[in-house]
Amino acid sequence: MKVLMAVCWCLLLCTGAYAADKWKSVEGLMLDGVPDNWQQTRLADEIEVNGLPMLIYEIEGPQPLREAAVILAASWAKAKWKVTTKAAGHEVQIVGVKDGWLKQANLSSNNRKQTQGYLSMSDLPARMEQDIDTKAPVLAKHLRKPPGTVILNEVRTVDMVGESILTTMTNNFDMEQNIAFYQEDRAAEAWKLSFKKTAEDNGGTVMRYVSPKQQEATYTFTRGAGQTFVVVNWITR
Repeated sequence: MKVLMAVCWCLLLCTGAYAADKWKSVEGLMLDGVPDNWQQTRLADEIEVNGLPMLIYEIEGPQPLREAAVILAASWAKAKWKVTTKAAGHEVQIVGVKDGWLKQANLSSNNRKQTQGYLSMSDLPARMEQDIDTKAPVLAKHLRKPPGTVILNEVRTVDMVGESILTTMTNNFDMEQNIAFYQEDRAAEAWKLSFKKTAEDNGGTVMRYVSPKQQEATYTFTRGAGQTFVVVNWITR
């Protein structure tokens, strides 16, 4: 299941039916301005980034990065979107705001010197204006966590294969303590270890567990800047 890491923060979860109906009516609004000869592929039936329902497309165009960014930004501006563009190294970010909607393009060059990237859309401006969200979303509800763990990011996707929740966390415990914590946690639920690999020079550890109901959880542990980072991909088929 392909996912995109978080591009914004929000404060509300919504049902899949609501999200699906909403995106069907505004999908054209998001894709408006994308050249017809660009490849456009929708990612998942439902996506939530840190609790915010989003529509996300993978896009690819034949133009070089700078030319593609100019084309996209100009077409959005022509359609009365309030557009801002930011270039950083070999990447360009374009953000458009209009009528309570926010759409964003994150573009880069591929190995053929053409443009690739992601296009996302949410109703975050409308939520902020209407003060719909008053509390931060509760993330990683499906996971036990060592004390003091901070949730950095969570992406939930649903497609024909099932549901995937990709959660990135960090804490001050060392990598071995985190590994032991989650080994004990999964053993207590009768999940079986199906895969484990540790990189050389203690570069990281990956463990995959399978439940009696054929759920799957892959844990990736790395260490950096005095903290341990834990990424969990929780799949329900």
